[in-house]
Amino acid sequence: MNLNRVKYMNKKNLKRSIIVSIVILFLSTTFLPFVYASEGKPDLVIDDIILWPCEFPREYKFKYSLTNIGDTPIYKFQYETYFKIQWMLFGKIPLSTIRSHLQSGYLSRLLPGDRANIDFVTCAGLPRFGVYRFSLIINPNLKIEESNYDNNKYAENWKVFFGDWNQYKEI
Repeated sequence: MNLNRVKYMNKKNLKRSIIVSIVILFLSTTFLPFVYASEGKPDLVIDDIILWPCEFPREYKFKYSLTNIGDTPIYKFQYETYFKIQWMLFGKIPLSTIRSHLQSGYLSRLLPGDRANIDFVTCAGLPRFGVYRFSLIINPNLKIEESNYDNNKYAENWKVFFGDWNQYKEI
């Protein structure tokens, strides 16, 4: 009898210790402070693609707006941007790639909330008719430590007729 009582006590203690452990684990994880990934790191995003007039009459170049939405400024850094221009059928189906290139450059600083407009292609060598998708990826090789790499892609469709890129940005 004494042996059965010991087995019963061990099972009872085991059940209690498992329940107490689960309760302690639950309480310890619910009261931990949350640390957001954006704390203390920059976060680069591309906001917009802009058509900018060149020095030549009726010539334009494309720029993109690079913004730091993180908490920390970046000083003296090299940025990289991969861009691709595709000819689109009905604005939905890519037919061919017109240009693709990895571009790099230097910025002296980009404070939180600041925006920099960066050139990436001129209209001179681009086709004169059609719908084109401009796709950009900032920091494609992850050389800059950021809080969020998922927001580094941006794409827009543009229509051009008779070589006039100025009026046909799709929204």
